[in-house]
Amino acid sequence: MQKLKCLLCGMNLNENNYEVNKYALISSNMKNDIIYCPFCGASSIYFSETEEVYTVNPKELSENVLTILDHAVKLEVFNGDFYSEASKLAKNFEVKNMFRDLSKIEYVHAKIHKRLGGFKDFPTLTKINYGSYNSDEKLLKLASQREEHAVAYYSKYMKAVNNEVLSKIFKALSEVEKTHIKLTLSSI
Repeated sequence: MQKLKCLLCGMNLNENNYEVNKYALISSNMKNDIIYCPFCGASSIYFSETEEVYTVNPKELSENVLTILDHAVKLEVFNGDFYSEASKLAKNFEVKNMFRDLSKIEYVHAKIHKRLGGFKDFPTLTKINYGSYNSDEKLLKLASQREEHAVAYYSKYMKAVNNEVLSKIFKALSEVEKTHIKLTLSSI
């Protein structure tokens, strides 16, 4: 197998990890055909055979762009926390696993933004009780709404970041979040 690296999250992709987070991918990766990054969900167009990873110098970013990245970190941590809790509440085995894997992917998205913004720590967000979402269907609908919000966020700020690399990353993450919408809606 050729050596591949995801340009977004920087993870090396290989026959030992192609099935990581498999329940959160819209189509299955295969040993010799990795179509989605198993860590961040990016499609294969964001893979490289070099050691290159999309990066920016946070010191060269405006305060406005740093604020956008800070809010992106919070958005992804918020969604990661939701999926973590939803995986505990879900009743169906596949839905439970999908939520668990989606949580991991959302946290990787947060790590991408944290790295790009040069932030030292993750935010500590208020814990929310999702106990009133007492069915898998309710959890899946809420998941879809959260993903729609993420797509809208990335679409809104894709050009506002005024940086080619950040725009590519926002576009890629928007595409990933769109697959999460399809995944959650198809599970209802």
